[in-house]
Amino acid sequence: MNNSNKMIAVIGEQTIVKIFRAIGYDCFYDTDPADVVARCQELDAAGYKIILILEKTAAQIAKYLDSRASIAYPIIMPIPDTVTHSHYGMQRLKENMEKAMGIKVGGNL
Repeated sequence: MNNSNKMIAVIGEQTIVKIFRAIGYDCFYDTDPADVVARCQELDAAGYKIILILEKTAAQIAKYLDSRASIAYPIIMPIPDTVTHSHYGMQRLKENMEKAMGIKVGGNL
């Protein structure tokens, strides 16, 4: 991890995540669930505010994500990828939006 002022990190498979490096995000190529949880904790301790995790990887640590639901920072959010078709990332995003806004949003996935 570098000592930059960047506060957004992306975690997941290298072939997909490395594109985020081009736009200035710090990228970590962890995919093992235990390694991903450890990386999230490390990034939290380092002061990151937003951690994006590819949905395939995030689905494997759903219990950890659920345990952090009431913690404001860092925001740990699954993001849809082009490989996984489970809609896990979109469902979590929809749930977070509904929680934040207090109303049901969107249609069926």
